[in-house]
Amino acid sequence: ATGTLYIGASGYPELDFDNTYILADPNPDWTGSVRTNFRIGKLSLGGLLDVRSGGTAYNGTKGALQHFGVAQITADTRNAAPVAFGTGYYPANADPANPGHAVAGPGVGLAVPLDQGYWQNIGSVFNGNDAAFLEPGHFVKLREISLGYTLDQPWVSRSLGFSSIELRVAGRNLTSWNNYTGVDPETSLLGAVTPVQGLNYFNNPQSRSWSFSLTLNR
Repeated sequence: ATGTLYIGASGYPELDFDNTYILADPNPDWTGSVRTNFRIGKLSLGGLLDVRSGGTAYNGTKGALQHFGVAQITADTRNAAPVAFGTGYYPANADPANPGHAVAGPGVGLAVPLDQGYWQNIGSVFNGNDAAFLEPGHFVKLREISLGYTLDQPWVSRSLGFSSIELRVAGRNLTSWNNYTGVDPETSLLGAVTPVQGLNYFNNPQSRSWSFSLTLNR
């Protein structure tokens, strides 16, 4: 988020109701694809990589899970040492040394526990600051890879009446490389047809699928 992370006297961040900031932009800086398809003899191999650079995704699912105490981090911090917000803990970009961000308030440097009270208030998507749930939305995806084999031996024409037969197997959305802690930085609560992207609240990820095809050529 742009602006100042204000730490109240309690040592916890407080919402800034006096100013309005642009928290983030879900739009990528650029997108691109790399496609390849080559053949070695009767064997063919194809693939498609999709790249999205920049952009921010909102992980509302994370905030809801934290509120109800079912996120792993709520268990990990149950007996952990207290933390100091803004100087040694969340958000990572709220660092005075980072241009465009600052930390201020009477509670700067005060160590506080990450207990149930925190996770159901400041650490919750229902009561906390939305900036806590903004994450990098960039990714590199293996969108598709396919492997094919062509049968064009004389017996194909003689026995089946076809000049050739192509067998192909293809996998789609097989893996994604990203820094997002949710299911998928590409998924959006409002769907693909809306210009508002990057909203994640218990959405389904892009589905992984396999397909098999048989092509008969006369």
